[in-house]
Amino acid sequence: MGFAIKSPFDWFLGDPLTFYARFEKGRARFEDSGTLVADLEAMGVDFSSSSRRAILDNLLAEHNVVFDEEDWMFVTHWVTASDLPNLTAKFIAFLSRVQDLLFLNRDRVENTFKEDLTTALTAKFKDDAEIILGEAPVESLPDSVVDIVVKTRAGKVLAIFPATAEVHALAAMLFAKELEVNHIDNVTPFIVFENFDTARISQRTRARAINSPLEMAAWNGGKTEVVNKIARYSGLMN
Repeated sequence: MGFAIKSPFDWFLGDPLTFYARFEKGRARFEDSGTLVADLEAMGVDFSSSSRRAILDNLLAEHNVVFDEEDWMFVTHWVTASDLPNLTAKFIAFLSRVQDLLFLNRDRVENTFKEDLTTALTAKFKDDAEIILGEAPVESLPDSVVDIVVKTRAGKVLAIFPATAEVHALAAMLFAKELEVNHIDNVTPFIVFENFDTARISQRTRARAINSPLEMAAWNGGKTEVVNKIARYSGLMN
């Protein structure tokens, strides 16, 4: 197929970062070893996560690399064989940087999802509601801080927890229980999963959330549908 090339850099597993130059019918491209995506997923990188995928897409665009989803490999575009050496530096730089997905601060990924959800809600409600971040929406429960609070002009309050980790799901369930115990009925608690099937939240916790008083939505099931569902509970949309 061409050549196996060992770079002077290491993959996170400790082996030299190796890639391939494939030649085919007068054209050529670089390809990864065929295991890089599997290596990253095995270490917990979730490529179905919208925030992680956005970061990956930015890296791909910056280095002019393509994610071949059919072969599950990182590749360059096809070029003439004589032009292939010109792609070497950028391809090695990409392969070195893509492993940074492992070491991303988890808060960065969580905040990206939270920002996306907040932006979508702001666009939906416009002047019909006030959206506040990090507030305790119930005066008698000052320690119960909610990530996103939507206060409509009609007096309805939506308390929204973006759930990307176990602790967020548990906090949402606790808040919903406090509302129930204290007979507070003008606040609707919502939990929004970035990816309902994520391994970051245990199956037991997801099952408990389903059985709790929480309203639920999944971002990976359709962003517009999530926003419309929340809007229906606000009384601003039939």
